Amino acid sequence: MANDDFRVRDLVDAVIGFAASIILAIIAFFITVFVVVTGADLANVAVDGDFVVLSAALIVAASIIAGGSWRNPVIE
Repeated sequence: MANDDFRVRDLVDAVIGFAASIILAIIAFFITVFVVVTGADLANVAVDGDFVVLSAALIVAASIIAGGSWRNPVIE
């Protein structure tokens, strides 16, 4: 029975971690859209909304992939 308790706890932890990462990715996307729009305004460049969303999505996807590929070193 104790082994089943750890499996349920691990599943709940995984679901909470997944939900938190999705929420943080959405927040990072909105911040990146703001930064891209502000940068375009400062450079006096008229950009279409499609290109703003595309560039923000590429930046956020690259940062998520780069952050997810990092592993903790094994300490023995």
